[in-house]
Amino acid sequence: MKPERRSMTAAIQSAVDLPPEAIALIKAGTPKPLSTNIVVAPPAPELTAAVPVPELTEPKLEPPIQVEPAQSVTFQRKPRGRPKGSVSRPVETVGRLVGTSYRLPEDLVFRVMKASAERKIGKIQPWAQQDIVAEALNAWLKSAGY
Repeated sequence: MKPERRSMTAAIQSAVDLPPEAIALIKAGTPKPLSTNIVVAPPAPELTAAVPVPELTEPKLEPPIQVEPAQSVTFQRKPRGRPKGSVSRPVETVGRLVGTSYRLPEDLVFRVMKASAERKIGKIQPWAQQDIVAEALNAWLKSAGY
C-alpha cells in the first residue's frame, strides 16, 4: 500500500523519517556567502623589458612595369561521347533521357541484370540495363503499332 501523501511542511516537522543532517540542511536554507563583499579584480599586468621598435621608413617605389594585355584564347569543349545517364549508347542515337519508375516482376529484373553483366563482360553493346530495357520496350511498341 502506498504511504500517505503529505505536504513539505509536514515532512519537515516530522523528523522521524529523516536523519539529523538532512533536517539541518533543510532548516539552514540557502547557504550564505563566506565573505560579504567579494571583489574580482583583473590581474596586474606584468612588466617586461622594453622592446625596441624599428623606425619605419618609406620604401622606394620603382616605376610601374608596362604590361601588354594578353590575347584572349577561347577553348571549345569537345562534345561528350555519351549523354548523362547513358552508359553504352553514343550521343547520336539517344534523345533526351527522362527518369521514370516502374514496378517489375523480380525475375524480370534479375534477368535484365544478368543480361547486362554478360553483355558488359563480352563488350557487346548495349550493356547498360537502361539501354537494354529501352531497346526491348521500343521493339515491343513498334510491333504493337505505337
